[in-house]
Amino acid sequence: MVSITSPSRTNEQRPSDIASPELKVLAVIDGTERTGRVIDYALGLKRHGHTLHVVLLGIVPAPPTDRLRGYGTFKQVEIHGWLRDSMRQRSVSAVARRLDHEKIAHVDRVEVGDPAATIVRVAREEGVDLILIGDAPPSIVQRMLPAIGLSVATITSQVVQRATIPVVVVK
Repeated sequence: MVSITSPSRTNEQRPSDIASPELKVLAVIDGTERTGRVIDYALGLKRHGHTLHVVLLGIVPAPPTDRLRGYGTFKQVEIHGWLRDSMRQRSVSAVARRLDHEKIAHVDRVEVGDPAATIVRVAREEGVDLILIGDAPPSIVQRMLPAIGLSVATITSQVVQRATIPVVVVK
């Protein structure tokens, strides 16, 4: 006969005694109401006991060079700098203040480029564990296309398809 004894409860750690590991989150912000929902979701993760490190990412779509009227090549660096500064002042700084108030560590990034590709690239570069992205309400065209068997790829759906880490689409 073999006797098996279980460890005593005093030697076990309770779930509340275990420190949660740091969760590195990429929060995609754009200055709309989606930004508020994404940040509220991140704050909810903190309230549930996660230690957060947030990478705030604001993305400005690159303007087509043909629309820059002669500035397409030699002024591109200046124009992209102006676009980044505008996004930083408009959206990123407000969210950064909110995270500072909540005492959440964060890195602020503003990139110019294709939104879906930029999100996936920055997630890889920063080594994040999770991507938080807000979903836009469908436009009239997006609502009508499924009726005839078509669909339009949104930035959110492209990120979900391309990402190799978990993506939370905040609605």
